[in-house]
Amino acid sequence: MPPKPPSFIDVTKENLVSFQHIIEKALNSASFIALDTEFTGLGGKEANTRAPNIEERYVNLCKVVRSHALVAFGLTIFEEVTNDAQRMSESLEKRYNVHNFNFNLLSQVDHIISPQSLQFLSDSGFDFNKQIRKGIPYTPGYDKSNSNVKDPNTIMRSIFSYILTRNVPIVVHNGFLDLIYLYYSFYADLPNKLDTFIADLSEMFLGGIIDTKYIADFVTREKSSFLAYLFRKYEREQVDNKFSGNKEYLFLLIQEDIKNTHNNQILQSNQFENSSYSYEKKVSNRPQNIKYCEQYALHGFCKQRMKCGNSHDLDFILDEQAREAETKRKKRKSNQYQEQIPKDVSQSTEYVSASDPPTLLPSTKPDLFDMYHSAHFDAYMTGFILARQILKYGKTKVNNEYKNKLYLIGKNLPLLVEKSQFSKTSDGHNKKKVM
Repeated sequence: MPPKPPSFIDVTKENLVSFQHIIEKALNSASFIALDTEFTGLGGKEANTRAPNIEERYVNLCKVVRSHALVAFGLTIFEEVTNDAQRMSESLEKRYNVHNFNFNLLSQVDHIISPQSLQFLSDSGFDFNKQIRKGIPYTPGYDKSNSNVKDPNTIMRSIFSYILTRNVPIVVHNGFLDLIYLYYSFYADLPNKLDTFIADLSEMFLGGIIDTKYIADFVTREKSSFLAYLFRKYEREQVDNKFSGNKEYLFLLIQEDIKNTHNNQILQSNQFENSSYSYEKKVSNRPQNIKYCEQYALHGFCKQRMKCGNSHDLDFILDEQAREAETKRKKRKSNQYQEQIPKDVSQSTEYVSASDPPTLLPSTKPDLFDMYHSAHFDAYMTGFILARQILKYGKTKVNNEYKNKLYLIGKNLPLLVEKSQFSKTSDGHNKKKVM
C-alpha cells in the first residue's frame, strides 16, 4: 500500500458553518497561503486557451471558466513557528504548522463537464456521489447580496474575502487559471479585459502572488517543474539535509482542527525517519532493462498511461537522473590523476537526492499516483515547494523579487501582476471596496 497523503479537513455543506470560524482562525496565523482548484474542464483544443496573444488567451479562458465549474478547492495555510529560542540555539530546523482544508463544491448553475475531465477526476479517486450529496452549493459570478450568514454561498465568499484581508503571499503552481476560476466563483463576474483583471488582482492580493512553477522554471531552472516531481525531489532533499547535520531543513506539523475540543490541534509531523536505505543497494536490486518514461519525467503525464512500457515511478526517475548526473561528473573528471571531492551538488539543478522518502508521496505509477491527485494535496505540495524555495533563496528575495510573476504555458516571460497607469479596476471589484 502506498503512504497516505497528508491529513486534511474535509469541508462539506454539512460542516461548513461549524468550520468557518476554525478556518478564519487558522488564516489569522498564516505566513503564506497555498491554493489549488479542481474543475470540470479546460475547454479542449477548440477553446484556444493557449493562444499566443495573452489578451486573446485570457478572453478564451474566461469563456471556459464561465461555462464550467469548480468541484473542489484546496486551501493550505502555512504558519512559520521558528521562534527566538531556536534561532539562538542555531537550530537548522525550519518549522511550520500546516492547516490543510478541502472544500467539496457544487455549482448551482448549469455547466459543462468535459469527458476528459470526468475521466481524469474519476481516475484520481474523486467521489462524484459525495459531491452531489454533500457539495457546498455556490453561485458564481456577480456577488448577490444575502443577509443569511449561514447561506453556503455567502460563507464561501466570506472565506475567500477573508483570505484577501490577510496581507500575506498567496501561493499557486501554474496558477493563472486557478485564479480566474476563484475570482469568478467566489468574488465577482470576470472583467472583459486582461489588464482590468490584472489591476483587480494587484489590489486584491496585497501580500502578492507567488507562482512556484515560475521560480522552478525561471530561477532554479529545474529539469522538470510539474508539481509532483518538484515535491518529491525536494522532500527527498530534506531527508539528506536533516541527516547531513550542516544544512537547513523543513519540519512540518500537520494540524487537525477538531471542533468542540479545548485543545483542537492534534499534531502529525513528517519527521524524517532515518533508515538503512542505500541508493546503490536499491539500484542493484532493480531489473537492468527497466527505463523511465522521458515524457512523464518532463511533463508529469504520458499519453499511453498504463500501456507505456517504461516506468512512471518518480523515485525511480529521480534515482536514474541522479545516476546519470553522477556518470557525467565522473566523465568530466576522468582525465584527473585522483578523485576530487564533488562540488556542492545541492546547489545544482541536476541534484536529485537518493534518500528514502520520509512520508506522504505515493508511488507515481499511473494507477496509484492518480488516486492521490486532489485539491488539498496539490495545495499542500505547492506550499511545501515554496517553503523549500524560501529555504534556498531567503524570504526577502522570494517576496521581493519573485512575487507577482505568473507562469504562462508556452511563454518565455511571466505575466506580471501589477496595475499599469493606464488600466482601471472593474466595477465588480470597486463595489467590493465600498461594501
